[in-house]
Amino acid sequence: MPACASFNTLGLPIAHVSIGDCAFATRPMLLATVLGSCVCATFHHPACGAGGMFHAMLPDISLARSHSKPCTFADQAVASLVKRFRARGMDPADLVVKLFGGANTMISAQPAALRELLDVGKKNVDSARAALAALGLRLVAEDTLGTRGRKLFFATATGQVWLTRLTPSELRTLPTEELG
Repeated sequence: MPACASFNTLGLPIAHVSIGDCAFATRPMLLATVLGSCVCATFHHPACGAGGMFHAMLPDISLARSHSKPCTFADQAVASLVKRFRARGMDPADLVVKLFGGANTMISAQPAALRELLDVGKKNVDSARAALAALGLRLVAEDTLGTRGRKLFFATATGQVWLTRLTPSELRTLPTEELG
């Protein structure tokens, strides 16, 4: 996958996909997100030039304490995007799916068993993989786990992804909301 710096010559509008959001587009645009332990999948329908992306924070809806947005949860986010493609007459079997994120951002001097228990990133990745497999969707690319966050841009019309891996200090200094 090319580095993020090379995408800006496309001249496409950019939409940021925040935590708990799903985005779907039938026109050419870039969807952007920044991930730590969260997980993101990109879905591209080559024949129609449509694309979608989710940014899930938790592995499954069983962890919901209130009426959270469905795309907060990896299992529900997969189903939500597939439903959007189906609603527009696109067969999910034709989708090109890529998976990103799930970094272990809680690395510490804790015992291995505790680190594993706290590794929500791995749980997010496992849940997304299971939800995709349950719907018969196969991953064509994946950049998951590890200890580095990721910044990515997804071109909805082509399915291209530009990815930059972030150091822990870069991830901590990113703004968490857009002002103005």
